[in-house]
Amino acid sequence: MRQLSSADWTMVSLDTATAHNTIGIVGIYDPSTRDGSPEPVTYEEVLAYVEARLHVAESFRERLVQVPFGLDRPWWIRDGDFDLEYHVRHIGLPRPGSWRQLCTQVARIHARPLDLARPPWELYLIDGLDGVEHLPQGAFAIFLRVHHAAIDGVAGAEILTALHSHEPDEDPPLPPEDYHWEPDAVPSDLGLLSRAALHGAARPVDVLRQVRKVAPQLPALVTDARDPAVTSPASLPKATRFNQVVSPHRVFGTAYTTLDVLKEIRVAVPDATINDVGVAVVGGAIRRYLLDKDELPDDAMVAMMPISVRPTATRASGAASSETSTATSGNDYSIAPITMATDEDDPLARLARIVTSTAHVKDSGAHPVRSLMAMSEEAFGGLMGTVQRAIVRALSRRGRTVAAHTLVSNVPGPLTPMYFCGAQMVDTTGLGPVLDGMGLNNGIGSYGNRVTFCFTADRKALPDPEVYEQCLTASVEELLDAARARSKADRNRRKKSSRQPTSP
Repeated sequence: MRQLSSADWTMVSLDTATAHNTIGIVGIYDPSTRDGSPEPVTYEEVLAYVEARLHVAESFRERLVQVPFGLDRPWWIRDGDFDLEYHVRHIGLPRPGSWRQLCTQVARIHARPLDLARPPWELYLIDGLDGVEHLPQGAFAIFLRVHHAAIDGVAGAEILTALHSHEPDEDPPLPPEDYHWEPDAVPSDLGLLSRAALHGAARPVDVLRQVRKVAPQLPALVTDARDPAVTSPASLPKATRFNQVVSPHRVFGTAYTTLDVLKEIRVAVPDATINDVGVAVVGGAIRRYLLDKDELPDDAMVAMMPISVRPTATRASGAASSETSTATSGNDYSIAPITMATDEDDPLARLARIVTSTAHVKDSGAHPVRSLMAMSEEAFGGLMGTVQRAIVRALSRRGRTVAAHTLVSNVPGPLTPMYFCGAQMVDTTGLGPVLDGMGLNNGIGSYGNRVTFCFTADRKALPDPEVYEQCLTASVEELLDAARARSKADRNRRKKSSRQPTSP
């Protein structure tokens, strides 16, 4: 039994009837690597496969216990009524089984709330993908979705990695010799209230401790002269169609490129990183999408980037105990506002401004922001969701948004081939939470040399996901063409310089 952190409590409190704080990961697999057998994977095989790997993450069998009247942070307990067949499900797409059908089905599932009286995750086996041209015959998908209170994006990628093997016939990882799983006793309301009273007495001390931690960093935050051209605006930015109270319906889509293409673009702008190029792709896509609808703000739009501060290596030995399980569960992150330079027509100039913006974040550091977040979460906890919703509604009436227009997160995936039930992963993508005031969530992922730009959005705000997919693809091509043109001009300049006669 362990208590949620203030950050995890905030993740639960952000849930509404129309917005659920859920992360989703989709893997697509080629069954031809399964011992040479053409037979599709069965539901029973998936059940056995997942059951053999439950020990790799405690969050698979932990559920929430709420404190009466919401007086304190909820608790995670090992669920004595855990039912694997409830969490693992099997569905099939109707013919022809197209890419858009898969995206629509996944988005509809993602829009549903998770049952927080059970361990907050579901895994879907999805077959019938025969109408997707770029997939092998008989391909199937696995869709894993987990509440954000249980994991952040990096932990989610690590759990996905732990559910896979590096060889088609690799045995599941063995638990440590001293590992033993047994359910926790469900605490009584009186016991929870007693703990809440003790925690309530200590909370002022915890808040004071956070204040003392933040105090030395406040001068830097106060004197941080932000240039609106490269960081966040000095005033509340103008809202877009993505910064309203969201509907209960979702859309999801993906566009692809390669790591080689992003590296080629990166060379065109000094000091640019692959992450900078990814933000520039998203910024170019949003610019193109809103221009087409004659809704692009005059000022540069801002992206909020979650920055995970947890270790990124999956534990080789699996989850050994409730103490070690916290290493890959819950949330450990900071956030940073980054300009997307959507007011800039030139794609490489846009990328250069993004490079300056991310460099500013690196120089100032994310730790002051993280400390302020920790202080506010400790002070307000479960009220954070109520506060956030009230602010969003008030600002929406004024046509403004809180601090950013969209979320952009970068979660690199595995570099080597991965297998699920012996089938090789050929593609992976993901979904993020869509919340009031943040109706578009952009993700950047990778698998080997393949880079994925994925998005989850409120269907009311983005009713044409295939158009946004095209905008992402066009944004990559625009940057690549500009980078190649600059590279060619630089080569011609160097050749011309080398032919100039030298003075005697």
